Amino acid sequence: MKKKFTKILLCFVLAFAFILSGCNLFPRNMSAYLNKSVCTITYEDGEVEEITTKEYINAFNSYGYTLVQNGTEYKDAAKQTVEVLVNRHVLLHHAESNNLVTIDAEAKREILDDVYTALESNLDTYIEEVQKDWDITAPTSLEENDDAVVYTPYVPKAEVVFESYKIKLLDNDDDVPETNFSNLDAVINQFKAYALKNDGTEESKVKKEAYRRFTAALKSNEQGLGLSTDTDSILNRYCEELYKNTEENYIITNLEDYYQTEGGYSTISVKQVLNKYKSLMLQSKFKYEANSENYDKDMLENFEDVYYVVDDNYFFVSNLLVKFDEEKIGSNGMTQKQTYDDLKTKYDKGYITYGEYQRRLMNLAYQVVATARDSEGNVISGSEISVQTLLSDLQKDLNLATTNEDKAKVFNDYLYKYGEDTGVENAEYPYVIGTETSQMVESFTSASRELNDKGEFGAISGLVPSEYGVHIIMYLGKVENLFTISNVSTFNLAESDIEKLTETKLSPLNNKTVFDKIFEQLSEDNYSVFENMNVTVLKNKCKIVEHESVYMNL
Repeated sequence: MKKKFTKILLCFVLAFAFILSGCNLFPRNMSAYLNKSVCTITYEDGEVEEITTKEYINAFNSYGYTLVQNGTEYKDAAKQTVEVLVNRHVLLHHAESNNLVTIDAEAKREILDDVYTALESNLDTYIEEVQKDWDITAPTSLEENDDAVVYTPYVPKAEVVFESYKIKLLDNDDDVPETNFSNLDAVINQFKAYALKNDGTEESKVKKEAYRRFTAALKSNEQGLGLSTDTDSILNRYCEELYKNTEENYIITNLEDYYQTEGGYSTISVKQVLNKYKSLMLQSKFKYEANSENYDKDMLENFEDVYYVVDDNYFFVSNLLVKFDEEKIGSNGMTQKQTYDDLKTKYDKGYITYGEYQRRLMNLAYQVVATARDSEGNVISGSEISVQTLLSDLQKDLNLATTNEDKAKVFNDYLYKYGEDTGVENAEYPYVIGTETSQMVESFTSASRELNDKGEFGAISGLVPSEYGVHIIMYLGKVENLFTISNVSTFNLAESDIEKLTETKLSPLNNKTVFDKIFEQLSEDNYSVFENMNVTVLKNKCKIVEHESVYMNL
């Protein structure tokens, strides 16, 4: 559950939205105006809630403004923002008045931890601003290197209990808040200690100035409200509002669990999963038998949307790429990438033969060096090895592997230790290559097809140079259907077929299964249906009066 609610609903509306937003709708010195109602909701139980101008501005700056940036007219963005706020209020009232979500001690700690995270995130924005103003180069972290490839195993959301053919929901929350705050005061005190630490370093000076600017912005946003103006009071009010919004996000998100869970089991049935998969298979079959051009394009570019293949002309491969060094200058006065481009030009113009071109390419490949990274993506000092040695070590380890699963694991370990191809980073599926068509570069395609001709799962290519660097390719088998549709009118899936979905991985290099994928889709679909239907039903029981003249004229 950790971070789930903030990830899904943080963009809904948060207390700090107006501070950091690029939109400037927030009026100054207008306390009465900020408390004007943009919408009045009267509930079935007689309770009345007002959505204020201040709440609308916060929501618009985090939600409506994004719509405007993407081309939505202000009038439409404003209407949608009010609708989001109404939906939010209605769901919160429903949850709270019926005690559907409990904020226990663990949940409170999660909420407090997220409040602290939000505070640090706010401060980071001002830290960047100070560093820019003071012309300070921010320290870089290898963990934040965009080229780092870090393996993240899939965390299953549910599992099938085969004795009853029911789907049991899994609690995989290992992300326990490190800070484990007990109350909001503890959050504020730790944040202040972090921001105002004075050890004489440049970093502490930057943080202190960032904190000053952050709290000054909070103070500026309270001008004209008649509130106390000392920094501690301002920060406390801000944190209280931030906690309230984060708690509301938690409540709304946990409504999904309430409506989709019965005694630890999902309300989604095994039959629904099978029917969903059957439907997707039939859709693909009809679509691609009628249009072979779209079929080839989707197989190569959008395989995640293909659920039935109509031939056996495609296969899977994975790629361990070691990039060319584009900084070090060789004895020829060029970088490795420049050397590759020069050779390609000479061959294309006929200055060198194909044999000479290939010989020189391999000589270039032998000069490429791979660098190992640890499980966090940090470079391991002194770990450089030639790609020749890398290939030899990989092949030795593969020779010791006795099963396809072991071979895939060996390659996966090398992939994330040495590889630099972000296209395979935690990808649901490997690359798809066609026996006649391909989206990959020529050398990669040719080497992949040679592996397919041999048809040995886990076989690897030699060193394959391309414009990107040097590849080592692993063959992962043909693209095949889990079930064959012989007769559309009689095709069906029995409960026992669910086992095949749970056993079949989307990729031999990761642990996500076909069942996981289909269950996730159903969960999202069901929540959307729940939210739309539930909100509609609840809103029909309310009297909702929008005051367009207030929010349309901002």
